[in-house]
Amino acid sequence: MITALFDLVILILSIGLLYALKQQKIQLSLRILLSLGLGVIYGLCLKLLPENGMRMGIESTLHFMGYGYLALLKMLVIPLILTSIIHAILNLGTGNGTVIKKMSFFACGMLLGMTAVASLIGIIIGKLFAVGQGMSLPEIAELPKHNYTGLVDTLLSMLPSNPVAVMAKENTIAVVLFAVLLGLSARMLDKADHDKMETFSQLIASLFAIVKKLAVLVLGLTPYGIFALLSLLLLNQGSGLLTGIINFIAAMYTAMIIVFIMHSVILIFAGYHPWEYLKKASTALFVAFTTRSSFGTLPVTEETLRDKFKTSQVTATFVPSIGATIGMNACAGVFPAMLVVMTLTIMHQPLTWDLVLMIMFINAVASLGISGIPGTAYIAATVTLTSLNLPYAIVALVQGVDPIVDMGRTAVNVNGAITTALVVDRISVPDRQNEFIEITSIEDSPA
Repeated sequence: MITALFDLVILILSIGLLYALKQQKIQLSLRILLSLGLGVIYGLCLKLLPENGMRMGIESTLHFMGYGYLALLKMLVIPLILTSIIHAILNLGTGNGTVIKKMSFFACGMLLGMTAVASLIGIIIGKLFAVGQGMSLPEIAELPKHNYTGLVDTLLSMLPSNPVAVMAKENTIAVVLFAVLLGLSARMLDKADHDKMETFSQLIASLFAIVKKLAVLVLGLTPYGIFALLSLLLLNQGSGLLTGIINFIAAMYTAMIIVFIMHSVILIFAGYHPWEYLKKASTALFVAFTTRSSFGTLPVTEETLRDKFKTSQVTATFVPSIGATIGMNACAGVFPAMLVVMTLTIMHQPLTWDLVLMIMFINAVASLGISGIPGTAYIAATVTLTSLNLPYAIVALVQGVDPIVDMGRTAVNVNGAITTALVVDRISVPDRQNEFIEITSIEDSPA
C-alpha cells in the first residue's frame, strides 16, 4: 500500500513539475528531455507495484494521457496536409521572370530527388542497424500482418477518387495528391481570374495559420504524452527499450552523415571543393545544429550564400526559402524511412523492394509543404506510416529523444538547402561570376 501511494505521489509530482516548467517558459526541448528521464524513472518504479487495483488505476491514467496525445497528433495530419501543401504551391515562385521559374523547377526537383535518396539511405542504415530488433510494443505486435498488393495496385489505391472518402479513411498520400492537384489548378486559375485566385490564396493562408496554431497547442502536450508512454513501455519492457532507442539514435546519425556525404559528392560534381565549402558554410550549419530551426537559420543561410559564396541575390533569398518548405532531407527523408523499418522489424514483416520504392515516393511527395509546420519530422513520419497502413505509435516512442536527433536533422536539412542553392545558381545564372574556389583552381589559389 505504501509503495502504491509513493508511486501515485511521484505521478502527481512529475506532471506538476512539467506544468510548472511550462509556466516558467522553459523551452519545450528541455521539458521533453526531462519528461524522458521522468518517464524512465517512473516506469521502473511502477514495476515494483503488485498488480492490484491501484496499479491498474495508474496504468489507465497513463494510457489515457499517452494515447490521447497520439490521437491528437494524428488529428493534425489531414488538415495540415491540405493547407500546407496548397499554401506551398500557391506561394512557390510567385515572382515573374524566367530565372525565378527556372530556379523553382530545378530547386524543387533537386530537393525532392535528394529526399527520395535520403529515404533510401535511411532504409538501408535502418536495416543494417536492425532498428527495432528486440523491442516489443503490444499495440504494434498485436496487429495483423499486412499483405502488400504490388506497386501498381498500391499506386492506383492512392489516387483520390473520392477526396472526402480518402480523408475519412486516412489515406494520407491520396490527400497529398489531391492537395497538389488543387494547388496547381489554383495557380492555373491565376491567369484567367486573378481576383478569385487571390481570394482562394488568402483563405488557404488563413486556414494554414490556424492549423499551425492548433499544431503548436497539440505539440505543447508532448512532454506529458512522452512521460506517460515511456512509463507504460518501461513498465512492460524494462531496459530493453532503452537499448533499442540508443541504437535508433546511432542509426539516425550514421544515415545523416551519409546524406551529408551525398551533398558533398553533388558539390564536387558541381565544381566546389568540400573543405572550402565547409569553411564557408560552417556558421550556418552550426546555427542550425544549435537552434534546431531551419526557418530560424534562414537569415544566416541567406547571408552565407550571398556574402561568402557570392551567389546572386535572388538565389540567396529564393532557394533557401524553398528549402525550408519543401523536401527536407533528414526530416522528410531519413527519419520517416527509419521509423518504417523500425515498425516493420517490430511487426516481423518483410521489407520488399516495391515497398522501398513506395517509401521513397511517399516521402518525396509528402514533403511538399510539410516542412513549414511545427513538428515537421513527426507529421512527415505519421503521413508515411498511415499511407502504408502501418501503426504510428512508434512516433511518440522516439519523440522522447527528439532534441538529440533533431540537432543533426536540422543541420542536414540546411546543408541540403545550401547545396541546392549552389547547384541551382550554377544552372540558372550561368553568367554570374562565382568567386567560390573551384576544384580545378584550388591548387593555384594564392596563400
